[in-house]
Formats: sequence, C-alpha cells, structure tokens
Amino acid sequence: MRVLTLPVGNLGTNCYIVVHNNDAAVVDPGADVNSIVAALAGEQVTPSSILLTHGHADHVAAAAALRRLTGCSIIAHPADGYLLRATDNEIARLLGLTEAVVPDMELADAATVNLAGIEFTVLATPGHTPGSCCFYSATEQVLFAGDTLFRGSIGRSDLPGGNHKTLLRSLGRLKQLPAEVEVYPGHGPITTIGRERMSNRYW
Repeated sequence: MRVLTLPVGNLGTNCYIVVHNNDAAVVDPGADVNSIVAALAGEQVTPSSILLTHGHADHVAAAAALRRLTGCSIIAHPADGYLLRATDNEIARLLGLTEAVVPDMELADAATVNLAGIEFTVLATPGHTPGSCCFYSATEQVLFAGDTLFRGSIGRSDLPGGNHKTLLRSLGRLKQLPAEVEVYPGHGPITTIGRERMSNRYW
C-alpha cells in the first residue's frame, strides 16, 4: 500500500490517495478536484471509493465533482449529513462547498470498509463533529484520523456540533492502538500513536 498526500484548498487539508495494486481510494477530497484527478492519472488508477472522515467543507467540497469524473462511491457517516448539505453556509461556500454531497453508503462504528482492496475498520470518533470517523488498518498499521488527532495537537471542539468531552472519549479510544501505528491527520505532517502518547500535551 502506498499513500499519496495532497494538501488542498485554502486550509491545506490533507487529501489522501491510497493505492494498492491496481486499485485506489481517496480520503477527504476537500478541494482542487483537477489536482486530485491529475494525481490519480499519474498513478494510472481510478478510485473505487471516496471516504470522508467528517463533513466539514474543507474535507468534502470536491467529493461530488470527483464522483462525477470517476464514477466512484462516496462513503460518509450519516450524523454529518447536515454539514454535507450546508451549501447555504457562508463559511462552507467560501471553502468551496457549492454542491451538496450525497453519500452512496453510510459509515457505522466497527464496520469494515475497503480502501484500494485493503480492509479498514471504521472507528467512530465524534467530538470534532458528530459524525467524525477514523479508518484503521491493523494489517497495515495505518490510521486515517481526519481532524480528531494531529501531530502535537487534537481536533477543535468549539465549532458547531463539536463537544470537548466527547472528543476526549474518542481520543482515549485511539490511545489504545499500538504505538507503531502511523497516523495520517487531516492537516499537517504524519505522526505515530506512540509519538503522540509521549509528546502531545493535549492528549
């Protein structure tokens, strides 16, 4: 498995392209759909799915356009549906959400999802948003964390729909993962569970 990182949009959101054999998946296409399509073409792959860690516009604004261009499915947690439809929200529009995102499939805690032919477990981690999720592969020792956990920090809980106590419970769940798990966050550089246990003062 290879992971390509594309910082997209005004907030530098990490869009991830997961490539395995001849398959691919995209995690959080938040903007710059043409750049995402160009990166997929460079890998000579067409994604089978788009997975959304949560519904904030900077993570989802390019999802509908990418589905039209590639024919892949969008998968998201239903608790963030109100965010995926927030085209009348001024901030969401400024971040590029001009078209409502309608998922083809819904995420559920402990469900298994397929990213480029690799099984990932859905970890529901509400707190940043009600429908925030992380995707964990025990075989690859990889976690796509969205905006729940960052290198040296944690997700915000002061935005509408956020809840700090709920976020701390979700972070406690991630703390149980093996130290060697690589964490691919929604913003900033990758890290590991072990590094964050030792040095993240917010965790």
